[in-house]
This record gives sequence, C-alpha cells and structure tokens, in this order.
Amino acid sequence: MVIKKVFPSLLLISFMASCGIENNRDEGPSEPETTIPAPVSINYAVINSYPHDTAAFTQGLEFYKGLLVESTGLMGRSSLRKVDPKTGRVLQNIKMGDQIFAEGITILNDTLYQLSWQNHEVYVYDMKSGLKKVSTLPWSGEGWGITHDSAQLIISDGSDKLYYVEPRTLKLKKVLSVRDQYGAVNNLNELEMVEGYIFANRWQYDYILKIDPVSGLVVGTLGMKDFLRKNTKKDISYMDVPGSTAEQSGAVLNGIAYDKEKKTLFITGKLWPEVFEVKLQ
Repeated sequence: MVIKKVFPSLLLISFMASCGIENNRDEGPSEPETTIPAPVSINYAVINSYPHDTAAFTQGLEFYKGLLVESTGLMGRSSLRKVDPKTGRVLQNIKMGDQIFAEGITILNDTLYQLSWQNHEVYVYDMKSGLKKVSTLPWSGEGWGITHDSAQLIISDGSDKLYYVEPRTLKLKKVLSVRDQYGAVNNLNELEMVEGYIFANRWQYDYILKIDPVSGLVVGTLGMKDFLRKNTKKDISYMDVPGSTAEQSGAVLNGIAYDKEKKTLFITGKLWPEVFEVKLQ
C-alpha cells in the first residue's frame, strides 16, 4: 500500500460486531500472551534472482503455468501483467483506468481475481482466454491482498482480519483474526497460500508471516531485514532519490508467488529491480 490506509466499511464492521469479534488494536499488550507460542523463525536460501521492472509498484504476484502474473498499483499506473520470470520481459500488459488503484491477485480454477484499493471493486479475468476480463464484482471494504484455499477466496484489508468469501458473489462466509503472542497483527497485505498455510507480507515490516488458516495464529516468520540490499546485483541508489516514487511511497517488500512443482517462492517488492527465488529450509 501507499501512504495511508482506511479500514473496512461499516457493513463489515457490523458483521464483525455481530460475531463478537473485537476491533483491531493499534498496539498489542506490553507482555506476551503466555497461551500463544511465539512464531518460529523459518530459514530459507536465495537460489536465483531475475530482472524486475523498477516501474512496477508490485501489489500482487502469482506463478501460473511457468509465468509470473503481476498486479501493479498507483493511480494512473495500475496494471495487470504476464511476465517471463527468467528475463523480466512483460509479455502482456493490461492497463487499468486512471482512477483505479490495483491491488492483490489470486488465480482459482483458471479465473483471476484482482482487487482494487478503495474502488470497492474486484476484477475477474479468464486465464484460458488470455486475461479476458469477464466481470466486475462489488466489494464493500478496501482491497489489499488475496489468496484462496481451493474453495473460498481470502481477502485482507490492512487490518488483522482475513475475509473468506464465495468466489462468484464475494458473499462473506467467515472472518479470521490473525494473532501472535502479543495480540492482533494488522497491516496484512499481499497473501499467498503455501502448503496449507497463508503466507503474508505485512505492510512496512521486514518479514513474511506464516499463518495457520484455522486458528489465525502466526506460526512462523521469514526474516527479511535488509533483504534487497544484501541480495541484489543491481544499483538501487534510485530508491533514495528525494521526491521519487520509491522515496515517497516506499519501495517496500511486497509480492509472494509459489511454484508448487519446485516448492519455491518468488519474492519481490514495490519498484524492486529483481525478483528472488527462495527455497524454504
């Protein structure tokens, strides 16, 4: 995301209240909740790096039939792309309207769902027909990240909540609160389902969360502190140029895609010069 986020509409808040779910806390308790174990640190190795468009404000990333599919954000610059992962070459680029701020994507049964930030719309595309747009669905809250569990879509809105919805209608089925030993975990952004767990970027934090989709507990973290600077082969001085998009809006970690066959992750960030292939250990 960029600059400032606003939380969901009154409709979703009313739903949460009726279910007895507490509102998100900005700050957790000063002491850990002893009944919730601390997440384990997950080791990983960077096994490859590939070129990435430094103008791409990455909001969503998917691996599909050997290609990366990427959603990029910002007003007037939002797009949906097919990308050759090895060369970074954009093979197809669908530009969004100037008033659309695109967000996360997921692909379920050859159907791609793309969120918008504050447009209250989800855009639906047919992958088999070459990213043909087939419909637009209304969504009452903000859109940040999205994944699926093979049956339901799972949407984040920047709070600690994950919303499980019916794919064709976006009808709300349940709300899951994400917690660790300190309490509610907010700023949940880009999502990816990996071997039965939800992996999530947390906006403006330098780690990736591994979330149990049943309990909502954070069970693991991938530490990514200074990840780009430690692993890139490129000149990244452009990120520090005063007044640039990277300096103003944040070239932060965002973008997780999973290759189920190789069991590797593709990881990148907004305006990053590379996509990194990572193997969990």
